[in-house]
Amino acid sequence: MRFYRYGRWDGTQQFEPFTAADIMEHLADQVLDSGDLLSAMRDLLQRGGELPSGRNMSGLRDLLERLRQRREQLLQRYNMDSVMGGIKEKLENVVKTEREGIDKRLADNEKSDADQQLRDMLENMAKRHQQQLDALPNDTGGQIQSLRDYDFMDPEARQQFEELLDTLRQQVMQQYFQGLKQSAGAMTPEMMRETQQMLRDLNQLLDEHQHGDDSGFEDFMKKWGKFFPDGIKSIDELSKHMAQQMAAMQAMLDSMTPEMRQELEDMLAPLFDDPELQRDLAQLMSHLDRMHPEMRGDGQQFSGDEPITMQEAMRLMSDMGELEELEQELMAAAKRNDASEIDADRIGRLVDEEARRMAEELRDFVKMLEEAGLIVRNGKQWALTPRAMRKVGERALEQIFDRADGGLLGEHTLTRLGWGLEMLDDTKQYQFGDPLTLDIHGTMMNALHRQGPGTPLHLSQDDFEIYQTASINQCSTVILLDMSYSMLHRGRFQAGRKVALALDSLIRTKYPRDTLHVAAFSYFVLPLESHMLLDTYWIDPRGTDFPEALRQGRAILGRRHGGTKQIILITDGEPHANAWGYGSYEGGWSMRQAMDETLREVTRCTKEGIVVNTFMLDTEPVVTTFIKALTKINNGRIFFADPTDLGKYLIVDYVKNRRRAG
Repeated sequence: MRFYRYGRWDGTQQFEPFTAADIMEHLADQVLDSGDLLSAMRDLLQRGGELPSGRNMSGLRDLLERLRQRREQLLQRYNMDSVMGGIKEKLENVVKTEREGIDKRLADNEKSDADQQLRDMLENMAKRHQQQLDALPNDTGGQIQSLRDYDFMDPEARQQFEELLDTLRQQVMQQYFQGLKQSAGAMTPEMMRETQQMLRDLNQLLDEHQHGDDSGFEDFMKKWGKFFPDGIKSIDELSKHMAQQMAAMQAMLDSMTPEMRQELEDMLAPLFDDPELQRDLAQLMSHLDRMHPEMRGDGQQFSGDEPITMQEAMRLMSDMGELEELEQELMAAAKRNDASEIDADRIGRLVDEEARRMAEELRDFVKMLEEAGLIVRNGKQWALTPRAMRKVGERALEQIFDRADGGLLGEHTLTRLGWGLEMLDDTKQYQFGDPLTLDIHGTMMNALHRQGPGTPLHLSQDDFEIYQTASINQCSTVILLDMSYSMLHRGRFQAGRKVALALDSLIRTKYPRDTLHVAAFSYFVLPLESHMLLDTYWIDPRGTDFPEALRQGRAILGRRHGGTKQIILITDGEPHANAWGYGSYEGGWSMRQAMDETLREVTRCTKEGIVVNTFMLDTEPVVTTFIKALTKINNGRIFFADPTDLGKYLIVDYVKNRRRAG
């Protein structure tokens, strides 16, 4: 038995990753509203969205917010002035060890059998050392400078002090050179000599780079690559890495109070008292400042209480710099609407695994759609593939039927059944004359109910269960979509476009013998392929030429032989001449002429057996009277619908009336 435990969402639970189909379904909803794939993809990239599957996809804005929250957490956590705390404690231990050593020497001296003069000399020496220890400055830097000139009496105290200096020196150098982090133990003289030689070679390399010569880069990396991270492939990348490391050190200093900063600088100064090493470091800083003037390191306002060591502080400031750099990269990705270069691993390291997952989704969702064959490059833009267009149509169809109530949907079933080519899901008992579209399962169950269990099973005519069928009435449809100025308001044109896509999907999948043509009209008539329905470049809202639209619709249907023919007119107004004088007649029509010519075209449609069904998106009295007159001539139907209900009426009406009993 398997048990399940349910609890409140806390952000740690894992969902199955979403698929390209999930994303496409979300984009389809947006495209159906706006008709613009680029805008839909941009909105998903920047704001994310709730996918129809229930998954939430985060956007660049969400990821940026997580980066900013992480930086704020660090600022509120640490006390940068505590950097000196651990060093002070170690210095106190050095001084304590030295005092204890002196006291032990004095105690041993009193018990010694040595000459009194020697004993007095030792006592005087001990007093001088104690006085020197008493006179040590209060600040850490001053203490280190004084102890460097101090002659320790206790060997253990001397060793502790030298180890402290080596550790500090190594921590500073490790901030700049990664290879030193892999070295164990103290900063030996050999290591310092090797580091200084590398600095000289690096300065020479940067000098040559300034004069346009990068030929020495590969040899330099072969010799000194251990000092730097993997993946550096050019002098620019190398210098940028060094500039970032030095900027982090400067940022750490700038994040302290002036007093604490001065104390740390005083402490670091004597660590590198070699004039040649100081010269090499100064030259390197000059090179980097010239090559990367933007990387100077900015102080941060830390307000926390948690203490931090100098090594941890330098690493923290590097992370803070990387967080700022990542923020700039994400903002740049938002501007160019391209997240393909986001470094998800880096984000995961600096923030958390949830941020890594968000970054991976943003980085890969466009590639996922492309690999699934849903979008394709069209110059610098993306375009929907035919497969994606079908999905948009299917989504439009789903939305429309989701809005339809059960009663309206219930009218799809035919009440008269008979011969035909289209098999329904309903079954009935066979009667003589029915086509033998046998339901094997139903037939066997009837026999079992009649005969009872046991074999063999004997069938009789009364056991036969057959599928009901409906006759297929092939239907040819032309949708005439008004694109006049008024249709572009209140979502009317978008609603008509969505219906056309949905009907196209319905016919392609369920009624492949039917045909559908779509044309948009204003002062001209433009036949549309299904993929053009999502474009906007062809929309021109000047005029409303009903007669020419009906004429071209009649011409299209005239090429079809047999079956039902219908024109679906989606409009919100009456035919009229436009302000520019365009029209089928020279000089344009008057309103009266346009109406008369429209009714004549409707009469021609009626004579050719073409039904004109009108879906009106307005209820103005003048318009209503004219459309009713049109419908009366043709014996078609008129529907008055809000744009949001247009699809519900049109699609359901199509399904209901395309079937006729045989």
